[in-house]
Amino acid sequence: MSTTPSPKPAVVEEAVTILQQLGGNKFLVMTGADKLMAAGRTEHNPNPWLRMDLRKNKAQVNRLKITLMPTDTYKVEFYRQVLVDWEPKISHQQTFEMVYGEDLPALFTSVTGYDTHL
Repeated sequence: MSTTPSPKPAVVEEAVTILQQLGGNKFLVMTGADKLMAAGRTEHNPNPWLRMDLRKNKAQVNRLKITLMPTDTYKVEFYRQVLVDWEPKISHQQTFEMVYGEDLPALFTSVTGYDTHL
């Protein structure tokens, strides 16, 4: 009885691609980013994205969301999200449009102050 590995869902492949653009596991170790969440293409969500929590940094942001746009560029959103009376409140928001994959690590470093590689 042979077991065939099931194909990875598109959401996993797209999220892995975004993470690899940042530097993969080295990025996670160097920056302390965790609690990754992703969404793939659906009827109601045409743009896949990857979101993660960030540790304290110079921009005072605690979340990063990277969305793959139809132009094969990324929309990168840094923001601080906290709960106030059980309602999410967003502040310190910085959004960058038309970011190329090779520019993601440098953008991350310029906003947070954290290096993404040795």
